[in-house]
Amino acid sequence: MKQKVAQIISKMFIVYYKMLHGKHVSFGNGLLINHKFKLRGQGKLIVGDGCNLWAHEESNKFFLYSDKAESRIGEGSRLNGITIHCLEKVSLGNNCLAGSSIIMDTDFHEFRDPSHILYNNPRSKPVTVGNNVWLCGQSVLLKGSKIGDNSVVGFRAVVTKSFPNDVVIAGNPARIVKSKN
Repeated sequence: MKQKVAQIISKMFIVYYKMLHGKHVSFGNGLLINHKFKLRGQGKLIVGDGCNLWAHEESNKFFLYSDKAESRIGEGSRLNGITIHCLEKVSLGNNCLAGSSIIMDTDFHEFRDPSHILYNNPRSKPVTVGNNVWLCGQSVLLKGSKIGDNSVVGFRAVVTKSFPNDVVIAGNPARIVKSKN
């Protein structure tokens, strides 16, 4: 019975969000979503089939900072309080689970002074999260990071680089603390 009610409520919100955001959002079939959804900016959010964006305490927030920004959520993923900042591309794979995580493909900074240590540092690099990944609460994925399939990003981990499949990463900066192999 609760599932049926959630589906009815979701259908109403899907219509509302499509009217509000138009071409900037694409929702797959079987989506569960409620009033705790925020989308800002000029890019495009693509949500796959069977996703659950029914947030509880914190809203799921998507900030798209250019007309070319694309944030993609894979099929069957469940998000509860995620925040995504996207200038170019952020991709979550299928069947991901994310709590109150933050993903940023940009640091919003450009350094034009050749004497600065970060001169020519790219302002943005895509962030890719593989399939079946769990992003634990308060974890942060920064520009250029990549998480392999079947991995776990621990509570409050700060990810600044790429990690392989089948690992648990934790810490600041994040490092592998457990591996399937």
